[in-house]
Amino acid sequence: MIGGLTRFILVVLLAANITGCNQYASDIDTVKAADSIVPGKSNEIIAIEIAGARGVINWTAGRSEKYDDPAMVVVSAVIKRIGATGIKHKVELQFLNNRQTKMVAFDQVLVDDKPKDLVSGAMSLFMMQLE
Repeated sequence: MIGGLTRFILVVLLAANITGCNQYASDIDTVKAADSIVPGKSNEIIAIEIAGARGVINWTAGRSEKYDDPAMVVVSAVIKRIGATGIKHKVELQFLNNRQTKMVAFDQVLVDDKPKDLVSGAMSLFMMQLE
């Protein structure tokens, strides 16, 4: 049986965790709706297309380490997928949401934890589709 103090600490930690998650929920929604990579196609649709039928997408957000500004929030779509041959891949799309200017910019793509530019990242994603 859990003691009163332990139960209280668990409730406080759970409440803090829920509050922390909600702190960036609007940033994630903003980035999902924006069309930062392909004009006319939302970032969420791009992530879904990359994930395909075998993938899972996890959206996260937090303060930017690159910019020392609370208005700059990094939002990432971490896509884990298994190719038809069983090879596991991880694709991370990183975006910057500027809360002050209300602008969303595509920052970078990481394929299997390696940074790629837009052209080599697109080629890596294409090759994954062929697996």
